[in-house]
Amino acid sequence: MSDYKVVNSRGKEIFTDVTIHPGEILQMELAARNIKKTEFAELLGMKPGHFSELLHGKRHVSAATALKLEKLLDISAEYWMRVQVYYDLFIERTKDLEAA
Repeated sequence: MSDYKVVNSRGKEIFTDVTIHPGEILQMELAARNIKKTEFAELLGMKPGHFSELLHGKRHVSAATALKLEKLLDISAEYWMRVQVYYDLFIERTKDLEAA
């Protein structure tokens, strides 16, 4: 199973101040693999409208969805959950900064 990380030339993981919703990453992954969104939604057991909301950052990746993504794409569930948590934390921190 693949463990997706962003690493530098020395293999050290890179962290950034910029975040991306896991749906955006999923959308890029599907495009790279030439997988149709409607077909993939069906494989995930999601309604196309709900899947579209996930791709556009309006829905979160749940643990159940992460496990399905792992099975279908061979990208670990932990990766999807980590991206979701980083995204959620980034959004909350941004709210705190705006309120200050």
